[in-house]
Amino acid sequence: MDCRKIRRMVSRELDGALDGAGRADLDSHLALCAGCRRFRDLSLAGLSIHRSVKEADPPPSLLPSILAAVEAGPRWGWMHGWLRIAVPAAVAAAAVFGVWVGGLMHESYSPATAGNQTDVLELTYLDEYPPGSLGDILMTSSGGGGDEQR
Repeated sequence: MDCRKIRRMVSRELDGALDGAGRADLDSHLALCAGCRRFRDLSLAGLSIHRSVKEADPPPSLLPSILAAVEAGPRWGWMHGWLRIAVPAAVAAAAVFGVWVGGLMHESYSPATAGNQTDVLELTYLDEYPPGSLGDILMTSSGGGGDEQR
């Protein structure tokens, strides 16, 4: 029989849950296997030590101290106070940075004025059918006109 199964049977024996057929298998294996006999002896010694120790009574101050700690709630250290300042500061810095970058982008992409005339960005790539595109080819082949007809 497998030693792992025997060790589980030893645990059931110590719990008082081993039946007659299991007891016979256990005894026959223990007669042949020194490792499992040692496991059983150590388990019995541990159980007897456990049973010999008296139950300890908690000190009378234990329950009130636990209840006081629960009612007080979690204690946040310096980290909690630091985060109360750092998070809003980081949000404000991100907002200022965003406004600054937005202003730079607006200056870079806004049309320049020369006198009374405003230069408009030429966005030829936004034509309805840019030259060489599939739409331009289809319009040219179907007679709808292409770049040369616009």
